[in-house]
Amino acid sequence: PVRLTMFERYVSFGPYGQWVAALAVTCCVGISGVTVAWPTAAFPKMEDGSAGFDFSEWEKGWLACLPFTGAVISPLPVAYIMDRIGRRNTLHLSILLILGGWAIISFSSNIYMMCLARLMCGLWGGTEYITVSIFVAEMVDPSIRGTLISVTGMTLYIGALYVSFISYMSYQTMSFLCAVPALCLFILFFFIPESPYFYLMHGKRKEAEDAIIWLRGHCDKDEFKRIEDGVIEQSKNHGTFKEIVANKANRNAFIMIEWFKIFSSCTANIVLFAYSTHLIPDSFVSAQDSNILLTILWVLAALVSSSIMDKFPRRTILSASCVGTIALFAITTVWYYLREFTDVNVKTTTWIPLVTIIIGSFFEVIGIVNIPNVLKGEIFPINIKTKACAISCMTANIFETINVLYYYEINYYIGEYFQFLKSVISASLCLYITIFHMFETKGLDLETIQKLLTGKMKVVNKEEDIKSEKKWFLCMIANIELIYDIDYSSFATQRHSKFAVIVHLPISLLIN
Repeated sequence: PVRLTMFERYVSFGPYGQWVAALAVTCCVGISGVTVAWPTAAFPKMEDGSAGFDFSEWEKGWLACLPFTGAVISPLPVAYIMDRIGRRNTLHLSILLILGGWAIISFSSNIYMMCLARLMCGLWGGTEYITVSIFVAEMVDPSIRGTLISVTGMTLYIGALYVSFISYMSYQTMSFLCAVPALCLFILFFFIPESPYFYLMHGKRKEAEDAIIWLRGHCDKDEFKRIEDGVIEQSKNHGTFKEIVANKANRNAFIMIEWFKIFSSCTANIVLFAYSTHLIPDSFVSAQDSNILLTILWVLAALVSSSIMDKFPRRTILSASCVGTIALFAITTVWYYLREFTDVNVKTTTWIPLVTIIIGSFFEVIGIVNIPNVLKGEIFPINIKTKACAISCMTANIFETINVLYYYEINYYIGEYFQFLKSVISASLCLYITIFHMFETKGLDLETIQKLLTGKMKVVNKEEDIKSEKKWFLCMIANIELIYDIDYSSFATQRHSKFAVIVHLPISLLIN
């Protein structure tokens, strides 16, 4: 395999190397956050004339969605490239795409050149989408893997927050500054080592051992042997796309990830990334200021998600995320419906959608958005991992493209309320899959997860996990009863009782 540099041999962080490397790699997602959030800052400048040019709503819809479209194109070739030249080198070279894209955006006002630039940014997005979680999962200890992979969500929103802060500058200055994070990351990647798993895939034991020493400060012989045996076992069969569906364990894992990626692609966050300044009404803060509040909450939510990812079962976190999303965005849906299709005066309650959108987005981020990214890095065997992740990435970005491209059409033909109803429906389906079809991966090394999928090892402590989740759920209900003094026996039917729990549970979660 090609090695771009040898600078990493001159810089060492001892046992903290894996943290430094993983955090640097997750910053790739922050660059995508800048790309996706750009329309929120750029479109108002086009509309008020300060940019010096403007486009039609249909053209702006394409500018907003093309990063997702580009992310549909790049995963398949990247799946092959990253297994040939390495995870780090693939990311390093791909940063040139994003730098070229921002250069065009900064100097051009032609719609076709702008579309080309946004497509180039999307090609980068597809590259990091498939590569980052795999790279991080292969670099770090299982005990901190979930935390570090979930940090990718935080860097995504930090990128959006960065755009919201520079949105007060002129259009061209803002576009220049959007390229700065990518330039800094390009320099930083000269000092990051390659994945030890990649080296072992190519029979380079010495390089793999050196990479582990750089990442963890030492190389435990037993752990190295376990990793090597796992790579050899998983690489016996050359991974093909057919292997994804032909093998029952791979097929089950793939179907589960596909569903979760579809659910995360239908979240309200995807639309809010590009159109929050259009969608959220002015209230006690302006739409632009509410965008800053929203991105700050996204960062905090991702921080909470990363801090609890390895402390609580994934299923528990995802269930809480779904319930909170359903409750908050159901309220948001009702408010927008009343404003658009009834005579109810909602002008004095414009703070309601701001509050429910911010809190609902918090719940989306902690589970529905972040956990699929953790799972796709740990649930596939190494011989098909890149190919399976490539397809899941393409699926996600197809749905994200549709979500963003038809924003104006949905508002015109259906109504703005549907932007949030979509999220309620997808979160409900996600909750069903989580409860009945997902198994726990917290604290398991990648080799053990594969043994569970193939049936070579039975799921241990499953009953205890279920009891723990039931205990958590009953505890939350008890807290709700205590806080709100709810007497569920007063409800006419059991169905109404369950509805009350769903409505009040997210509020109890926030308070507690």
